[in-house]
Amino acid sequence: MENAQRIPIREKIGYSLGDAASHIVFDSSVAILAYFYTDIYGLPPAVMGTMFLLVRLLDAVTDPVMGAIADATHTRWGRFRPWLLAICVPFAVSCVLVYTIPDFSESGKVTYAVAAYIFMTLMYTAINIPYCSLGAALTADPDENLSLQSWRFAITPVGGALGTAFILPLADYLYPADRAAGIQLAMAIFGALGCLMFIICFFTTTERVQPIKEENLNIARDVRVLFRNEQWLILSVYNFTMLVAVVIRGGAVVYYVNTVLNRGADIISLFMLGGMFASMFGSVLAKPFGTRFCKVRLSFWVNIFNALLGLACFWLPVQWWVIPLAAHVIIQVVQGGNGALQWSMITDANNYGEWKTQRRITGMNIAANIFVIKLGVAVGGAILGWVLAGFNYQAGSSVQTATAVQGVVLLFSVIPSLFYLLAALAIKFYGLKASVMNNVVNDLRNGEFCKD
Repeated sequence: MENAQRIPIREKIGYSLGDAASHIVFDSSVAILAYFYTDIYGLPPAVMGTMFLLVRLLDAVTDPVMGAIADATHTRWGRFRPWLLAICVPFAVSCVLVYTIPDFSESGKVTYAVAAYIFMTLMYTAINIPYCSLGAALTADPDENLSLQSWRFAITPVGGALGTAFILPLADYLYPADRAAGIQLAMAIFGALGCLMFIICFFTTTERVQPIKEENLNIARDVRVLFRNEQWLILSVYNFTMLVAVVIRGGAVVYYVNTVLNRGADIISLFMLGGMFASMFGSVLAKPFGTRFCKVRLSFWVNIFNALLGLACFWLPVQWWVIPLAAHVIIQVVQGGNGALQWSMITDANNYGEWKTQRRITGMNIAANIFVIKLGVAVGGAILGWVLAGFNYQAGSSVQTATAVQGVVLLFSVIPSLFYLLAALAIKFYGLKASVMNNVVNDLRNGEFCKD
């Protein structure tokens, strides 16, 4: 490990724009894509949920392969930055294709939806794994990395807002009589903007941290090394359960506003935009709180808090939509800080793995974490679709049965809270507290490893 120096503000902003670009796709897939597929595209909710899960299983292969390829990449720009430049255009194209409705038969439309979703998933993998790995190559200092992640998660909501809060109003503005065409054009605009953000990220960042030992591509060896890192395994369980909670609740927002609150696109956008600004504010708080208090203990308590407030949402009076909005904003403030803490701990686990195994497999480590996160997204999306189907939600209908409404309320409150509680339980077993990481980083700076 070399040069754990501080990162200039300009570089932190440039790096953060890459995640804003990624979240155009990630946040829209969490908050809008399920609604698009059921109520606009016409997929049955159960089919949509199953598709989300099955396509994500491909990541079990593609994520570690991409991570190993990134680790083995050697160019004058570094190991990870070149991929941002190479994949940004196909990534933008995938944003458009996944929101395109072809003039096919019902079975043809299902086939197209699966193919487009697979392509988007592959492009997201090809650009997001190198991007996330890049963060660990910018600095090895835990406090500086937390600062980097705080900047990242403060700016990330810009992309999230484009993919959620602004997409429906812009679609209606572009094509008032055809929301499907409007969404397609809106995503074309946002995809092009995301491409530009990745280009800026490429030109404003510098890879400083290099592995002490350079070795050739060997995926099987890297996977074995990864599983020797018990802290990564614990963190994986935590990441999975937390993302299931985030996705179920995030995906339920549109249905909740439409079905339970009986409000339209303007209030949906207010929920999305309010949540994004709240998340941004929470990310800013992550650095001072994460520096003053233990990141691991903070992560435990923020998940407990979100679980309890989420349970309280089951009893909210729906005749006043401002009250559910306020609860949503508070949860997003806490979750915004939680996201910054999460990625800081992912970098800590990567450094710990190098210290323990004498192998720095940043790409593989990040790929494995992203696979777990995307698996959480897939399972969360599948649960969303299956619960809607189980409670007889009628896609595209302006009037729902009391049973369907109850299902949506559960998706907005109780069900994600259960997964937040599981996440809190998982993080109790995570051992990389500040004192441990200080010793790990000092050893790595001196070229020393675990002596056990």
